[in-house]
Amino acid sequence: MKKEHLIPILLFILAIWLPAFQMSLGLYKEFDDTEKRELAPVPNLDAGRLSMLAGEIDAYVGDHFGFRPDLIRWNSFFRVNLLHASPIKSVILGKGRWLFYCSEALADGNTMNDYMGMIPLPESELELLKTRLEENRRRFSEKGIPYILVIAPNKNTIYGEYLPERIENCKSRTRLDLFMQYMAANSDLRILDLRGPLLEAKSVLPVYWETDSHWNSHGAYVGYRWIFGEIARYFPDKAPVEISGNISVKPRPRGGDLAQMLFLTDLLSEGNDTSFEVEPSRTPRIRKLLFRHDSFGDGLYPFLTRSFETIKGVAPFAPFRFDEIISDPPDVVLHLFTERYITQAIHDDFNYREGMLTGKPGAAAPERLNRTL
Repeated sequence: MKKEHLIPILLFILAIWLPAFQMSLGLYKEFDDTEKRELAPVPNLDAGRLSMLAGEIDAYVGDHFGFRPDLIRWNSFFRVNLLHASPIKSVILGKGRWLFYCSEALADGNTMNDYMGMIPLPESELELLKTRLEENRRRFSEKGIPYILVIAPNKNTIYGEYLPERIENCKSRTRLDLFMQYMAANSDLRILDLRGPLLEAKSVLPVYWETDSHWNSHGAYVGYRWIFGEIARYFPDKAPVEISGNISVKPRPRGGDLAQMLFLTDLLSEGNDTSFEVEPSRTPRIRKLLFRHDSFGDGLYPFLTRSFETIKGVAPFAPFRFDEIISDPPDVVLHLFTERYITQAIHDDFNYREGMLTGKPGAAAPERLNRTL
């Protein structure tokens, strides 16, 4: 065989084996940003599980293939910058620098299908939600504990004007619209819907990140002020912490969680970074807060810790353990969840699935997502 023919063959063999060498030897440090999900674990080689082994190996290799993070990153870079197209279903490229979370792609609640009014909430379901919330209030009220329910809006609810036209033009009534209308007509339970305050505040300063699915520090502070307004109904002698000086808005070099899902955190900078100082509390802190929340609640801690001596966090979809709570009662129970989790959070079940077409729990139709987006 001629030497000029041998070299391409050797290069081809090397290219085939390089990913395997990288998987086993770690020839160099790969780009370490990860997707917003757990990667497949090492397969379990127990003899009694042989029937499942092929699937587990396939999933593991697919998630840990050598050079996989870099290949994904290069693919993202070219598709985002040259085609203005997202390489993954969970991130939607909006107008300008805006990124949006399509949570349906990861079975992480509903954002886009809900925004377009594709997920009905029949009256039977609304009544179940009302009953659950009123029962929460009743159980806490029996012990004289205020129960404060707060809903944080999805990013696309506040900044829908930056969504692609194909989605923005399909905006319809959401589950939160239906839920708030039903509760106003059928219940006296107070629900703090933060859509109005945040829509008003964004006309002055940004309230959500461009490259992240969450509110920024200014948006979180707006939420805190309105939440404390509810708390003050029970503690009129208490005051919220105030901002000291001005709020600055400046870019930061690394993007947020949506840029991370694209493996482009270092290339997609964040433009809505808000920063400010808060003054010391003017009134003594309240003793104890029980705070059940999802990731949106994380941004409230810098302010709530200045208003409460102790904060006990509760997982977002864990049922309230009333007997345990009452044994060391808090002064306030704060229940906050994001709009996309409206039914999961209220049913205390992350795996609760809405019926997109029929309205029946468990009758989800995931193909609707692919057809519309």
